[in-house]
Amino acid sequence: MSKRIKVGLIGCGMIAGSHVNGYLAHPQQAQIVAVCDTVDANAQRRAAETLSGAEGRANTAKEEAKKADSTEARERLNENAACWEQYAKDGVKIYSDFNEMLKECDLDAVSLATPPFVHEAPTVAAANAGKHVFCEKPMARTATEARNMRDACDKAGVKLAYQSGGTCLDPTSYAIREHVTSGKIGDVHYGRLTSYRLRGRPNVDMFGFGKWFLNSAYSGGGTIYDTGVYDINRSIYLLGSPQPETISGIAYRGMPPEYTGEEINDVEEFVSVFVRFTNGMSFTYEHGWSCNMAGQPQGIFIFGSKGSFSNNKLFLEKGEWETDDKGNRRRYQGNLVETPLELPDKHFPDKFRDFINSCSNDEQPISNGDVGLKVTEIMSGALLSAKLGREIKVEELYEIEALRTEPTPGWHIP
Repeated sequence: MSKRIKVGLIGCGMIAGSHVNGYLAHPQQAQIVAVCDTVDANAQRRAAETLSGAEGRANTAKEEAKKADSTEARERLNENAACWEQYAKDGVKIYSDFNEMLKECDLDAVSLATPPFVHEAPTVAAANAGKHVFCEKPMARTATEARNMRDACDKAGVKLAYQSGGTCLDPTSYAIREHVTSGKIGDVHYGRLTSYRLRGRPNVDMFGFGKWFLNSAYSGGGTIYDTGVYDINRSIYLLGSPQPETISGIAYRGMPPEYTGEEINDVEEFVSVFVRFTNGMSFTYEHGWSCNMAGQPQGIFIFGSKGSFSNNKLFLEKGEWETDDKGNRRRYQGNLVETPLELPDKHFPDKFRDFINSCSNDEQPISNGDVGLKVTEIMSGALLSAKLGREIKVEELYEIEALRTEPTPGWHIP
């Protein structure tokens, strides 16, 4: 058995449950050894949940081992059970300060299940302590924060992954990326991605979310930071990770019914973004928490000179020339043919296993700090563009983030 990665969980709120289950699903590769939260009850609850989850999985594995139809399966189940039982022997340490956890606890990595405004500080602290970092989405509120996180991890030689990379870990995404980057659909010049909800605003139409979702100072933005981040992340992967050059965005807030709570609500409900990349590609993103639109095509569309992708369907151009009776070309008749997409015969890990694997080898996680930085440049740049009413360059984005007069990050929508 290879060395188990010792993980410290920072943040024990709503999303932390997915992190607990994510690492418990890989008992031979990782072990949660500590949890941290400023609210003691949250930390206590997640520690207990980790121990009880490990115990339940161990008992199930031992029962399944008795019924296993092969020696290999029985041994694997018993090994898993032994790893889960180790949780009860070692326990889970509880902290209220992530700096104390990093100093006192023997860790290989930390997993951030915190809101966006608590991403940069623990990431930089963990990197300086030599720990790998798995971060919740979005990676940061601003491009500057994301760059600081990326640079700190690169300087320390540790891996930085973030949660929305899970959208890329499947055979279809791999195959689409291979077609795009290898030139099989020709010169990829444009793409479009649309994703709408009729009504899906946290704490307005959907409840049980942190109050920070609607406050740009804490969240960075609204729909583009909450749901758009997944689509932008996947598009960057499918396109071969191009570098954004200029960004133009519009944003809107005001869909009925209006928010009537006492907390701040200054984030966009709808956003449209046009991005030019340095390699000549361009892309349009449309995202909406709230949108009075139904029955229209949604998903990702990639335009190439030899073919295209409409969501996961591959179309290749198979046109023919019409000729006259002397064989001279008269007119080209274009024709698109839906073509089966050849999927790779390989296993794809989930996002937590992808991160765990990267901690043990020289490979980068599928959504690493570089990818996360590009995604954040697009998101922050889009809302800044909407605020200024003009297209901006990525270099300009950093300059304005450094010169802003607002006391906290986030581009609010009036």
